Amino acid sequence: GGLCTSRICAAATCKGGGFVLKSTQISSAQLVFLLFLYHSFNMFTAEAHNVTGNYGLPHLLAIPAAVLLQALVVLPAWILAWKCRRGPAEAALWTMGKAGVIYPLASSLYLLWVMAFTVYSMSDFMVNAIYPGSARMFFIVTMILGALYAAYLGLEGIARAAFIIFALFLLSLLLTFGGVMDRAHLINIHPFPDNSFQLVMEGAWKIMSRSSGIVIYLLLLPYVGPYKKRGFWITLASIAALMEAVTFLVSSVLGDLGRTEAYPFFMLTTVAEVSILQRMDALHVAVWVMVSFLRITLCLWLVRQQLLLCLPLKQQAAKNKWLLPVLAAIALLLAAAMNENRDLSSQTLAVFTTGVPILLLGAVFPLVCLIAGGIRKRLIPKNQEGGES
Repeated sequence: GGLCTSRICAAATCKGGGFVLKSTQISSAQLVFLLFLYHSFNMFTAEAHNVTGNYGLPHLLAIPAAVLLQALVVLPAWILAWKCRRGPAEAALWTMGKAGVIYPLASSLYLLWVMAFTVYSMSDFMVNAIYPGSARMFFIVTMILGALYAAYLGLEGIARAAFIIFALFLLSLLLTFGGVMDRAHLINIHPFPDNSFQLVMEGAWKIMSRSSGIVIYLLLLPYVGPYKKRGFWITLASIAALMEAVTFLVSSVLGDLGRTEAYPFFMLTTVAEVSILQRMDALHVAVWVMVSFLRITLCLWLVRQQLLLCLPLKQQAAKNKWLLPVLAAIALLLAAAMNENRDLSSQTLAVFTTGVPILLLGAVFPLVCLIAGGIRKRLIPKNQEGGES
């Protein structure tokens, strides 16, 4: 059975501890690859990665604490999705009616800023570290245009590309790690300072706040096959392992130099030496650009999907034709504005770091929807595993 409204038409059944919609486009394994690569973007720049002021023991302990925080933050949204057998945006519309449009609008706005910040960060890296003196707008425009074309290909195409990029990313990681392990010295890792507990908790909060991937996970629920819950935990564990490995190597190899470097992970690739492959920075740059491209494309596609939920079903086909170009243009303008005004990019990251956007989308709005759904009797009883809602 299923339910069809003016904005939502989907059937649902239970399988693997979750729900499966007929609109399934990717598997849970593909979701893991997507989210792993999506979050790995944060590893490349100190601006997003350095959450404790150094890369010592407080940072290493902040990572597992952040995993628990992320799981707690998305718990209300997960409960809402499970009870309504829909993604959180669709569930918001189902439980709250027209007022539920706040959720897809808020998620769209958030992801637009994430996308613009990603484009700006990528162009800044290319100009400062790879091609000094080149025009930032060239990288901004070309990346947006490429992501626009890729978004038209759909989620399945994005997921297939993620598998190829993941293989290259893994190769880059293995070569880099193997090339610097002999330079790692534990004495370079900063011990616990007097305010270590505070540093750990602040670091964990920053990691959680900058983990827009958990919002991506929530919004992709209607498009993913069974075993979503397992995929979520595998994603968190794999990302945590990546963060621990990168943080450990930056700490033990670069020492105090890692704290002053804008791109500490890129510096690791420049010092890595593997047999005849003396430098890994060229491969790293190519992989970094592809990861950025994947992140931008996924955000663009999801923003379009969220905004379509805000429209009546009859208007979706007509609006769908021009929605992606308009969103791409907005992201381009935002990235260009950050390029012209560096304070805007710093303020954007500061807003992300507060954790307010993720708290609203993962906890506050879903809790309101759960209450409204309970009052309006639009939640599925616990003992009901399928059928009509």
